[in-house]
Amino acid sequence: MGNYEIPDAIDVSVVQEAQVTYNVSKQGMAKLLGISNKTYYNLMKTTTLDKNQSDRFTYIQNILKEGASTFNGSDNFREWLHTEQPTLSGAKPLDMLATITGAHEVLVAVSRIKHGIFA
Repeated sequence: MGNYEIPDAIDVSVVQEAQVTYNVSKQGMAKLLGISNKTYYNLMKTTTLDKNQSDRFTYIQNILKEGASTFNGSDNFREWLHTEQPTLSGAKPLDMLATITGAHEVLVAVSRIKHGIFA
């Protein structure tokens, strides 16, 4: 996962693209960004995320990219994200992405799969 660069602002179209690609509801995406549903709806009327939202989304986006790479495509990774995983105590990875700790656990799980460590 190399360098982690925090952009000044991310275009909301990138968020919308991730929402569609990974089949995340608007409410789910609001949760991933750590904002209320109302704030998310208002945010989608603007052009860019603020610095804090951009930082959080960049972290999530890096996990999504790593997962798509590990699972040979976003379709396979999307299915994994929406399925309860025994290695994550039966949680759905997508739900875990709503917190930094949970997102880190998902990243660790993806890394373990990438390196062939399934237990």
